[in-house]
Amino acid sequence: MVSRARLADVLIDLSDTLAPDFRLSGYLRSLAAHCARFAGADAVGVVLAEGDGSLRALDARPGERVFADLFDLQCAQGPAVLCCATSVDVAGAVDAWAGFGVAAEEAGFRYAHAVPMRLRGVATGAVVLYRVADEPFDEEEIAAVRALAHMAAVGIGTERAVRQRQVLADQLQSALDSRVVIEQAKGVLAERKGIRLTESFQELRRLARNHNLKIGQVAEEVVRSALPTPVAARG
Repeated sequence: MVSRARLADVLIDLSDTLAPDFRLSGYLRSLAAHCARFAGADAVGVVLAEGDGSLRALDARPGERVFADLFDLQCAQGPAVLCCATSVDVAGAVDAWAGFGVAAEEAGFRYAHAVPMRLRGVATGAVVLYRVADEPFDEEEIAAVRALAHMAAVGIGTERAVRQRQVLADQLQSALDSRVVIEQAKGVLAERKGIRLTESFQELRRLARNHNLKIGQVAEEVVRSALPTPVAARG
């Protein structure tokens, strides 16, 4: 029987994806370990959907070639592929899938159950439970894995969204900083050469072309050259 208290603790743990030391690989291995315990699975594979529609596998038992081959193959064949395509559970005896079934049986498994990691109704990955015995998992166990898979999808989606926003914010700040420096450099050149601001910008562009540099880099050099030399440095 699934412990509700234990399940609640794990869900809280999986919801924390915004810590500074968050690592996706470690997070997914933790997810796989939790799912294995709640479902009584003999092995667990996790696949994530990439932006181009392909699947990427996490080897939940690194170092064992037979399992690594199986977990790689599950990205191209087997229940995980159909699960991610349909966003619903896919389960059955492994011999229902030709190539995948052979690899699974060589690894010692007879039954597999893929649970989608759904975010806003769309599968962003799947948790694949493997069993040595050719028998289905208990529905209560699967319900617990569904809860964990859903929380992981939300957690990973949140972490990615925050990271993307930070990248955009950094890019915007960099663009603004560069623009400020360019305006300062235009002023320096206009005063130094006695030209208009529009002409000083053209001068920046000319210098950038001649030295194969970005305008921002040239602007930084112009501004730096206009700064007064400290007394200590002059002495």
